[in-house]
Amino acid sequence: MKVRATVDIKGCDFDSWKEFYDSYAAERSKYVIDEVVTKTNDHWAEVVFEIKDVDGLTKLSSRQDIRDFETLNQITVTIEPT
Repeated sequence: MKVRATVDIKGCDFDSWKEFYDSYAAERSKYVIDEVVTKTNDHWAEVVFEIKDVDGLTKLSSRQDIRDFETLNQITVTIEPT
């Protein structure tokens, strides 16, 4: 399933979010393919990818360090099919 995630970044800038996002890219690649990150501005990004394993991606997205970073930085991710 191909999806688009819009990332609303309020508590940090794009570069800080991207650095954290890239820190778990190897693990994320187990669950998604063809990932493309686009910076819209310093507080908004779009990530388009195809999900290979929705259960694995859901579990990864629920990891405490990811949830803590998103909460601390007021990051909201909205996912919709493309």
